[in-house]
Amino acid sequence: MTASLIFGGSGFIGSHLAEALVDKEYDVKVFDNFKNGMANLDAIIDEIEIIKGDFFNETDVSNALKDIDYVFHYISTTTPATAIKDPIYDIESNIIGSVKMFQCAVKNNVKKIIFPSSGGTIYGEKASFPCRETDSVNPVNPYAISKLTIEKYLHYFNYAYGIDYTIFRYSNPYGERQNPFGKQGVIPIFLNKIKHGEKPLIYGDGSMIRDYIHIKDAVDATIAVLEKKTKEKVFNVGSGEGTSLNELIKIMSVVVGQKVIPDYIENSAAYIPKIVLDISRIQKETGWKPTTDIQEGIRRTWQWIDTKFGN
Repeated sequence: MTASLIFGGSGFIGSHLAEALVDKEYDVKVFDNFKNGMANLDAIIDEIEIIKGDFFNETDVSNALKDIDYVFHYISTTTPATAIKDPIYDIESNIIGSVKMFQCAVKNNVKKIIFPSSGGTIYGEKASFPCRETDSVNPVNPYAISKLTIEKYLHYFNYAYGIDYTIFRYSNPYGERQNPFGKQGVIPIFLNKIKHGEKPLIYGDGSMIRDYIHIKDAVDATIAVLEKKTKEKVFNVGSGEGTSLNELIKIMSVVVGQKVIPDYIENSAAYIPKIVLDISRIQKETGWKPTTDIQEGIRRTWQWIDTKFGN
């Protein structure tokens, strides 16, 4: 049984990943500060080991890494917008925190580190789409720069110490348990506003295009790579299709059964106009493909929000 530790395992992606690993009979430990509680882990709470700790405390991290085979580094302290406001904090928390953890992983003889990078930002502004893993990367905001820096450090630790790694460049994961009150994840944020009679807020004219992938598909892709021997280290994980914000609004109108009218405001420098990922590498290597189309994924997310935030 593979001993696995998920840093940030009570979060949106981390909790879904924990469920999938339990289902695959991994020995799962979840490390988090649990500042938002443990509700995301309710379904598997009796099947995992909970480690409450501080990711920025090296003793906590080192102790958690003892006898671990796979480390899933799913802690992130910033979003594109917050990293722009405070790039120093982004560096200190995400880059330095990650490198310290990698050093602890080496000391504890961890076999592999799995890291969720950002397919939605790391490629920067491109002239052609979809973006391939072999394309040049030229990130244009601090959030993406830190993600790329952590990728490079993983390569360094592999080169210097032999520790294996896999990087998943997720596009825009969305779905159940994503924070609808946060600063990242337009689908649950928009749906929550609609639920409470407010207008979704769109930066720009609504033409901004993103590649949205439902959380179940994103996690299934992650597991597919873990269970397949491959020499590749970096994988795009997305739907392979682009959807504009205006198209999202139209789909939401159908799902919620009412015409949704957003408010439009001036665009922010945090956002590039278009990202669509090429997912042919992961399809070729594993046979995985996304199975949840955007309307079905939004329907599931709406059902969750309608139930959880119904009042």
